[in-house]
Amino acid sequence: MIQSINRNRPAEAVQSQLDLAHAIAEQQEAIASGKRLTRPSDDPQGWLEISLIARQQGDEAASSANIGRAETRAVQAESSMNELSSGLIRAKELLVLSNNDTVSGLNREGIAIELEGILANFRDILGQDDPYGGKLFADAAIEVPIGGTRNVIASPTLVKLSQGIGDGSGGTTSLESLLQTSIDAVRSGTGALREANLQPLDNALDHMTSLLTEQGVARGRLESARNQFLESRIVLAERRKEIEEVDVSEAITRLQALDISLQAAQAVYAKINQRSLLDYLG
Repeated sequence: MIQSINRNRPAEAVQSQLDLAHAIAEQQEAIASGKRLTRPSDDPQGWLEISLIARQQGDEAASSANIGRAETRAVQAESSMNELSSGLIRAKELLVLSNNDTVSGLNREGIAIELEGILANFRDILGQDDPYGGKLFADAAIEVPIGGTRNVIASPTLVKLSQGIGDGSGGTTSLESLLQTSIDAVRSGTGALREANLQPLDNALDHMTSLLTEQGVARGRLESARNQFLESRIVLAERRKEIEEVDVSEAITRLQALDISLQAAQAVYAKINQRSLLDYLG
């Protein structure tokens, strides 16, 4: 039995010193890198959580990029819709002016030319591209994913924007037809025709107001989603930092404690290693 103690105890002491030296090396590496976790074996549960956080950060970064693109389109669409509203207001003013009996034929021709300019501007607005090479007012609704199952339509379709306007007679008309009818009424129509075109212009303005309200809702959703991702980014970064990064002060304290333990173990081992068999028998 005494022989076994003499044979095994020094080996156990050496292993203990090796373990302490390894722990010291790990603490030194952590202090140097600032990372508590560098491999899955350092903390399997922590490593798994970091992986999940990294995946979520990647997904949210992609959604945030989508939100940025959608916001750009939404702002451009809203500005264009406001310009259409302004054009409709001006068109109504011109139509009312043209129906004044004191306005000469020459003046009505000038009004018709200005209305043609408004129509040309409408065509440019409705056919414009967004900053990404697509149509701002596309033929089909473009749903932009903004996280999870949430989608948002950043701008109305061309049909929704430019058609479906009440013509004052129970049917519908389009912005193109409405402006062209107004031009014809000013240039060669009767006062009754010009008067009849005022109600469709009012309907077009109501139509545009409704769409601008919807556009405001869409922009509000985009802003809300962006703010949520900003808050989430801060929370995820803080949590990842807690798991992944080392507390330098704590690590230095632990390193000092390990170093003291190693020095003590080495001293004890050296003392034990100097003792003879007679010392143990005694």
